[in-house]
Amino acid sequence: MVDFRIAAPGDQGLVVELMNELIVELGPSDEMETILGHLDQDIETALGAATTRIILAEVGADVAGLGRADILSRDPIFRLRKNQRCGYVDQMYVRKRYRKTGIGKSLLTQCEDWFRDQGVGHCILHASLSAVGFYARADYVPNREMFKKL
Repeated sequence: MVDFRIAAPGDQGLVVELMNELIVELGPSDEMETILGHLDQDIETALGAATTRIILAEVGADVAGLGRADILSRDPIFRLRKNQRCGYVDQMYVRKRYRKTGIGKSLLTQCEDWFRDQGVGHCILHASLSAVGFYARADYVPNREMFKKL
């Protein structure tokens, strides 16, 4: 049985641990050490922000994964729209031993439900190549191609 709960400030170490696992799993990048060095402060800020919700999935005493939902209000992509607020699904992670059990889908649904409760009408995300199929099965469609340089 899986239980879901909102992460609290006392969960900071646990959230950082999960995020470290995710970052390492995504593979080396030029900025990995910098990102890991800022992670603790980023999570502390997120846990105290009204515009961010981090949801933990627990199986018994074990934490199986997390989903982070942020409400963006000043994103340049939405600056010309009437409603500039947008949900951003960020940092979805399920530990390997719990994948393909429905936990990721439930975490994503929890993020989407929170956006709806906050009056946010749409959400976006960036998917790793290995997660594109997961998001497609959840009815996410590519909007534009994003390119990276520098």
